[in-house]
Amino acid sequence: MRVHIYTLRFNPVFGGGSHHTLEIYIRALSESGHTPILTTFFSGDNNYKHKPCEIREENFDGGFIALQRHIAHRMRENTDADVHFLYSSYILWAGGMYKYKGGTTPVVASINNYTPGMRLHGTTPPSDGSVRNLLIRVRNRVHIAKLYLWEKLVGIQFVRKIDLLFFDSRLIQERYERFGYHAHSSDVVPAPIDPIPDTQLPSPFPDDKGVFRAVYAGRLTTDKGPDLLVKAAVKLPDAVHMHIIGSGNEEKPLRDFIQNHGLEKRVFLHGWKDREELYNFYRHSHVFIHPCRWPEPFGRVVAEALMCGLPVIATENSGPSWAAGDAGLTFRKNDVEGLVERILFFFNAPNERAAYSKKALVRARVFDSEVVSRQFLTDIESLVKSR
Repeated sequence: MRVHIYTLRFNPVFGGGSHHTLEIYIRALSESGHTPILTTFFSGDNNYKHKPCEIREENFDGGFIALQRHIAHRMRENTDADVHFLYSSYILWAGGMYKYKGGTTPVVASINNYTPGMRLHGTTPPSDGSVRNLLIRVRNRVHIAKLYLWEKLVGIQFVRKIDLLFFDSRLIQERYERFGYHAHSSDVVPAPIDPIPDTQLPSPFPDDKGVFRAVYAGRLTTDKGPDLLVKAAVKLPDAVHMHIIGSGNEEKPLRDFIQNHGLEKRVFLHGWKDREELYNFYRHSHVFIHPCRWPEPFGRVVAEALMCGLPVIATENSGPSWAAGDAGLTFRKNDVEGLVERILFFFNAPNERAAYSKKALVRARVFDSEVVSRQFLTDIESLVKSR
């Protein structure tokens, strides 16, 4: 089976979790005897240590609609394909355009984020009051409004021609269906996570058994909510330490808050860490916190934390809370008091925390790369065989 894969960029070296997911899917296809061929359209952003398959690199220079048409054209050119696999919510409509023009090869799309027109990509940054900033905000709103209308009036019709949609979580599937996006078939296929390496690094923390460690990993942006962690720290006992891993435009405000409230000995910003270092933080912490403000589609870091046996605290009705399942507790968005209450639950109840840790390891099996890859392959192979 020849599977032509189309995506914007491929950067498993420094890119987010979606790049690692694609790498695992390509590996699964190859190991099962299939032939994946990857085409990237913003290839200047590619960064990989080795080619996992044949990679065709393009540097597309054009607008949103032109990109969809360009990809649909490439799909029509690839007449040797047994299945076309679109890997990005930003190029979803190309599959429908291909079908609309008479394409007969099955089209599958993997969805791990929201479309631009769904207006769910995060919180609106505060305005600094300047005319320039106001004009930028107005321009962005007009652009999103145009995309919203196009998706509602046109884009939905294209997506209905796609044979199969994969969603990272039930939450994002529901959001798409609520917007009006329905393909011939859909399935929840969560992001796959490779087994945690057995390598043991020294603890990143001082040897202090009296300290309770809560950890966060992700971008330091308003929509991810890391400021809620430092605000919660003000109301927590001195024995509770917060460890924040990542980088982003909220780093300076976080540092200022920490300094202004005398939290330097209890709240630590560690910057970006590679995966091996990140897992080491998880292994030596007591709870993982994901306090997102926006409807995070999944939260790969949550699945990774579960694999290390960490209980999770996450915003309710979010992808991270879905990923955590019964291995986590939830709190309302922006509710610092609720977050404090959940942290104190794990801090004050070590036996309960141990029980949640066992649940975490059980829940993590859902995201094991072999389990997810098997589901991914079964769905695609069944689709091709049914044609």
